[in-house]
Amino acid sequence: MLDKHLATWLFFLTANILCITISQNVNLSYSGDFLYLGYILVGLHGFFLYLCTKSLINHSHKDFKKEYVTIAVYWGVAITGFFFYNSYPQTTAVITRIFAFCFNAFFIILAVRLFHRYKAFLETNFSNIDKLSFNWMRFLAFGLILILSGALILVILHEFSSFQFSLYSLFAIIVLLFVNILGFRGIKHSTIFNQVVIPYNQPQTEEPTSISKDKSYENYGLKQEDAISLSEQLKNYMETEKPYTNIDLNLKDLAAALETYPHYITQVLNTVFNQNFYDFINTYRTEEAQRRLIDPQFKKLTVLAIAYDCGFNSKSTFNRIFKQKTGLTPSEYRSQ
Repeated sequence: MLDKHLATWLFFLTANILCITISQNVNLSYSGDFLYLGYILVGLHGFFLYLCTKSLINHSHKDFKKEYVTIAVYWGVAITGFFFYNSYPQTTAVITRIFAFCFNAFFIILAVRLFHRYKAFLETNFSNIDKLSFNWMRFLAFGLILILSGALILVILHEFSSFQFSLYSLFAIIVLLFVNILGFRGIKHSTIFNQVVIPYNQPQTEEPTSISKDKSYENYGLKQEDAISLSEQLKNYMETEKPYTNIDLNLKDLAAALETYPHYITQVLNTVFNQNFYDFINTYRTEEAQRRLIDPQFKKLTVLAIAYDCGFNSKSTFNRIFKQKTGLTPSEYRSQ
């Protein structure tokens, strides 16, 4: 679904640029129609950002019924507005711009919220999320926000100042640059279309989704004394068996090893250790790395080899988490 939605988005981006370009040809009697269509197509980019974000989580067409109905309504409003454009071009143009901007803003907000909810879900269930967290989608969101903000500023300058420039040509150039940067990142990070996607709506942990870590576990979780007992059992298991050295360790596997339910582990992590699963496991990995970096027994191993042996799956993740928890890079820590 993701590749289809991204391809459709790029198609509409191309159509958007073509409409803007054709509308600048004053010799064409129907250039105004292409200008109106350009306004409408600009309003779709936030929607496609949300669609692509949701595609990371859902794979079935059935999960997108509301979105498909929404876009049908959007086109219905757009077609209705077209009949007024030739009669009231200036008024309709202003209303269309506002409509497109609001439509964009609404779906960009939804996309960002969905992204962070999914990221929180991953951190609750997995110890390594680099190949699952989709930071490239965040780049899309902020890039789109910058483009639309820039376009809004250009429109205001064009309408309310004497500053003269080719507004639409400049906007087309900005969009083209964005598409080229997106393509470059797609080539650089070729795993975009090959990474493992864990559906957010798939029950991974048997944990009630309506309960957050800030709310009480009294209605469905462990009693306080049982939670403390499980925390001791968990701590002992982590120190003796060192499951965190397994790069692919997840909440479900850890719960199975302790012969308990995943949401009990989550409860203990949240209430006793005040951490999510991702932070909890990587704290142990960092402490193990600290020990090995200064242990003469591991002196011949490179920093990267130690990182992998401790359960980290990449150098960048290791460096980031290690410095976050110790204030030093692994190399600085080893040489002190």
